[in-house]
Amino acid sequence: MNPLSDIEKTGELSLEDVCSLVRGGERVLLMTRHAERPHIDHEDPSFGWELPITEEGQSASRKFGKALRQFAGVVQFAASPLRRTVMTASCIAEGMGVDRPHIPTHDCLGNGTFYFADAHAIWEEFRDGSFFRKCFDYFAAGTGRGFADLHAASDALEKWCIAHFTAPLAVFTTHDLYIAAFLAARRAIPRFTEANWPRFLDSAAIVIAPDGGRRYALVRAGLSDRATGV
Repeated sequence: MNPLSDIEKTGELSLEDVCSLVRGGERVLLMTRHAERPHIDHEDPSFGWELPITEEGQSASRKFGKALRQFAGVVQFAASPLRRTVMTASCIAEGMGVDRPHIPTHDCLGNGTFYFADAHAIWEEFRDGSFFRKCFDYFAAGTGRGFADLHAASDALEKWCIAHFTAPLAVFTTHDLYIAAFLAARRAIPRFTEANWPRFLDSAAIVIAPDGGRRYALVRAGLSDRATGV
């Protein structure tokens, strides 16, 4: 089995593939969508800053961690400052058996994302419930009202991630829009739709070979069938 060939064929990997890559000497950084949360009020300009993950989301996050448990001694974490991403990282660490994990928070994984030129304008764009349409238009055009340039933002995000990536495996919990935007910019997924949108606990993976070469993939955790956006 060669997980990297699966990237070429489908642009997608499983958590089992991630384990195989790390065991084989690759380094893998996962930008992981938080677990299931309650619905975000469209009138909330903080994009649900204080929303927790649900009990089902907590259970799924622990299962995610158990799938990566063999790397408990060589994993690092980071999270967006929003409550649901911090909770997700904490539950993943619990599932991995990591005692008292260090989970630094960084706003560039949250509402201070490189993809937003004006977060308030983005909130206004999404208030009418047109989240997916606005996202797909942004991916196609590479720009849009309130958004930063798609490719420049993806370059900045990758540069930041690599600068903070020091272990064989990293789990940086973040949000679905940024995961999809990154993979769209890197052409790992040629075209996103509501059907193939990153579900709860799916990830954008940066796979780094021993020679420094990088590959990109969508990692399907298989722990949620919900693809809802904001």
